[in-house]
Amino acid sequence: MGLGVYRSPWLALLHAPQRLNLIAASVVFLAMLWLFSSSALPGLSLHFLGLTVVTLVVGWPLTLVVGGVTLLLLSLAGQMAFSGIGLDMLGMVVPPVLVTALINAGAQRLLPANYFIYLFVNSFLSAILGAMAAALASASLMLVLGMYTWDVLTSSYFPLLPIQWVPEAMINTMIILGLTLLRPDWVITFDDRRYFKN
Repeated sequence: MGLGVYRSPWLALLHAPQRLNLIAASVVFLAMLWLFSSSALPGLSLHFLGLTVVTLVVGWPLTLVVGGVTLLLLSLAGQMAFSGIGLDMLGMVVPPVLVTALINAGAQRLLPANYFIYLFVNSFLSAILGAMAAALASASLMLVLGMYTWDVLTSSYFPLLPIQWVPEAMINTMIILGLTLLRPDWVITFDDRRYFKN
């Protein structure tokens, strides 16, 4: 989260109140999404992340801040322990944000400026790979900390993960589809002049 605070364009946000509203809406969106979770094992829950949408809308530095603030708010509301914020940040927030930012940068540099490529690569593929990265990072942290053995993870956690991945990608892509068609100026990684050329 420190890197997100350092790299975020704070001065530019003071002159763009619309962006501040998007950041606040992102915190509310993530908090509502993360409240609906199912615990596979203590410390390892299954829920939609929504971080691909937030990364594409506000950029990766602010998404790290939004994710940290959301975790803090959920802790204050008694929905999670304060002691788990660091682990959740490392396991649940950073991997999908990093995956989305890297795929977005690579797609904009290497792939043609096509709207469907933006939807399916930058949103759909990023969401699936981001959810996979978050699951693997969370499981790896639990394994390294000695909370679970490999056998427990492979029998009780990993089999449930594919159920989450495609719906995660669909939700992220549908939201990005709606935003890019109705409010393209809200999506910082999307330039309608580039993708909707005549």
